[in-house]
Amino acid sequence: MKYLVTSIKGGVGKSSIGLNLAMRTGSQYITNDITPPAIEDVIQIPINKKKIPADLAQLENAVFDLGALSTLLDPKIAHAASFCDVIIIPTRTDARSVAATLKTYELLQDAGKPIVIIINHFTDERKRDTARDRLWSALGRIPIFSMKNTTLFDRVSADGIDWYLNVLNIWALHTLHKTIHKHNDIYDRITAIGGRG
Repeated sequence: MKYLVTSIKGGVGKSSIGLNLAMRTGSQYITNDITPPAIEDVIQIPINKKKIPADLAQLENAVFDLGALSTLLDPKIAHAASFCDVIIIPTRTDARSVAATLKTYELLQDAGKPIVIIINHFTDERKRDTARDRLWSALGRIPIFSMKNTTLFDRVSADGIDWYLNVLNIWALHTLHKTIHKHNDIYDRITAIGGRG
């Protein structure tokens, strides 16, 4: 299955979600970020490429973590949207992030693919609810998931995939076990929305 994780706004958690989704689904992680996560097996697409290279577009299991350019789509994003099974738009709860999410949705809806939104990295559930309600008011009852603020993403970036794959066996990290199960549930539900659940 192929996933596209994107937003026209930076700092909303695209790379964190994309990387963790790739690990959960056993997918190749591919990015156009000029500073990709320092882990093995990251494929970085040069920013000057206008399309996803054919060999990457044909991968059976891939997560494309593609940042956009201002309020315009990087051509690679539109190309990935044409062949990915599901599009994921991460957002924060602040008004600018929500507005960028609405614009990203507008730019990608013509691809005709299922689009889900993940409200990411929040601590205040009232702010999460306000952001979710604003999105539903504008877009209808599309799938919106939420992931609270957690150290999980920071630890994966710092300690790598092997740490992530082994974390459920480390009792000292038991506080992250519940978080990982919640995240994995969201990733599994996204996979089902994309038609492979």
